[in-house]
Amino acid sequence: MIYFPSLFPDEILYSALSRYHRDSGSENYKLTMDDLFGDAKVCASLLFPSHLAALCERMPPGSKFNPEKLIANHTFLPYYAPFIPKKRNLEMKEIMNSEKGTSAYMQIGKPASTVKSQQGLNYCSACVIHDRKIYGEAYWHRSHQAEGIFICHYHNNALIRSNVSHANQRNKHEFVSLESILGDEVLHYCDSIQTQSFKIRKYIAEQTYLLLNNPFNPLGLDKINRFYVTKLQRIGLANHSGRIRWADLIPAFNRFFGIELLMELQSHIEPSQEATWLHKLLRKPRVTCHPLRHLLVLGFLGETMESMTNQILDYKISYEPFGKGPWPCLNKAVNHYKDLVISACEITRCSKTGQPVGTFSCSCGFVYSRKGPDQSNNDRFKIGRIKNFGQEWNEKLRIISQQDISLREMSRKLGCDPKTVISRLSDSKKVISSAVDQESMRYKEDWVKLISNNGALSVTELRKLNEAAYSWLYRHDRKWLHEHSPVNKKSIINRERIKWEERDHQTAKEIQLTANEILYGKSDKLIRVTKTEIGRRIGKLPLLFKMLHKLPETAKQLNTVLESVEEFQKRRIVLKAVELKNTNTIIKSWELIRASGLREKFIGIHRDVIDDLIAT
Repeated sequence: MIYFPSLFPDEILYSALSRYHRDSGSENYKLTMDDLFGDAKVCASLLFPSHLAALCERMPPGSKFNPEKLIANHTFLPYYAPFIPKKRNLEMKEIMNSEKGTSAYMQIGKPASTVKSQQGLNYCSACVIHDRKIYGEAYWHRSHQAEGIFICHYHNNALIRSNVSHANQRNKHEFVSLESILGDEVLHYCDSIQTQSFKIRKYIAEQTYLLLNNPFNPLGLDKINRFYVTKLQRIGLANHSGRIRWADLIPAFNRFFGIELLMELQSHIEPSQEATWLHKLLRKPRVTCHPLRHLLVLGFLGETMESMTNQILDYKISYEPFGKGPWPCLNKAVNHYKDLVISACEITRCSKTGQPVGTFSCSCGFVYSRKGPDQSNNDRFKIGRIKNFGQEWNEKLRIISQQDISLREMSRKLGCDPKTVISRLSDSKKVISSAVDQESMRYKEDWVKLISNNGALSVTELRKLNEAAYSWLYRHDRKWLHEHSPVNKKSIINRERIKWEERDHQTAKEIQLTANEILYGKSDKLIRVTKTEIGRRIGKLPLLFKMLHKLPETAKQLNTVLESVEEFQKRRIVLKAVELKNTNTIIKSWELIRASGLREKFIGIHRDVIDDLIAT
């Protein structure tokens, strides 16, 4: 060849070969193939062209193209490269360089994929205008031809699908340039820019462009799978052992993308299905999966190709619900308390919540656990449950139980509850009095000494002088405290015999006088005649409530003077009617009701009284 066109940014090789055929003036595609590859039988492959070594050898002298650059910048192998094994990636490059192009699609897994190729080549109308302005002509963009791409990643325009087919070509040697077909198009449907559907389409378009135009090497199927499962663990859709919660994941996945969009992307999953592409992708990887579906999973997880690659390369893909070891020993009885000396964490699953439970065992014998995952670094120093105290803790308990310190102080030093101290002492057949009785003896001595020095004081007065001793003895040895306290002086006073008959007669009179005072006395506020009000006024409230069975005359008098609620309401209505008539010649029913403060449910009971008062 004496001429080969320059390749434009993001141009697929098929487009450059189409422009060569147009510029050569040849009307025979086989002659063009012979010029380009030295073989008229070569097919015009869109995604994975072959015979690239022969093509580069026939290019004009001084050409900067080589097979490696053509594959990386103008074919679809970079789109698949991160998601296929390294060996297969190398095999694909060899096939594309050689004359064995027919096996490329089989090697990449296209025939078996349920994501079928689109029927026509796509282009962006805004890119056409831009390319003509910058490069003098429009061309087929590589990033517009991937499955699942409906918008231009740069202009946010809906792509236009042409009638140029590469999946079912009538002439497998045919090359069609973009400029030759402009005007013959079918417009893709595209949502409003504000919708979730549009955002997802834009994300797929951007990530596809990123895949094609950045040198991502094969990441390894196992590493990608571990990355996905780890992310699912962190959002609660997989347990600590990596088991996927499919009953939660599939509905969440369908809600995130919407069934309509997933159908359009050939990736919808029915909740009842058990062997879908998502199952194959998230279980132990045995087969490769279409890059579009990897992008869907990344989008659901809130990740990108770049973030996944960085985390895999930086080895940041393990799920560690309790962080990285070593972990602290939380045994307060040892010198290495809070030191990071525990190297292993056993993770199990809580049967009730499904959350991970970490168990930490120290060489000192102290074993504790807590429920995760940890939310902050401070959680590392929390204990959910102590499973074993260990020999050193028990030895510390034995030593401090013989010291002159309180039970609460013992529990503080050991980092446990006081009941645990008592329980552990009992379990080890220690006499609890070794700690408790010493404290009891000390408080008893303090109490006896206090009484001897203050013999004239009552129990209440003594208590104020030493609250701690009294409270402890009252809680732990109340019988001893009562036996060793001064006798209540009031209890030895000879009570005078109460003459209940005289008190009954006197109280009945006081009740009658007090009732009249409530009914007819001068007061700004109406008060109902009740037992409580009378008892309060005569200063005998307890007597009326507790000793009324010894006061028959008083009880009879009370029954005579007490007002029911309805009687009190009627009295209030009559008094308010008199007040209104003093200021108004005519009073209305609603005025009297409001002045009397009657609730709606009582109006019917007193309706006759109200009507009579208004009429008179």
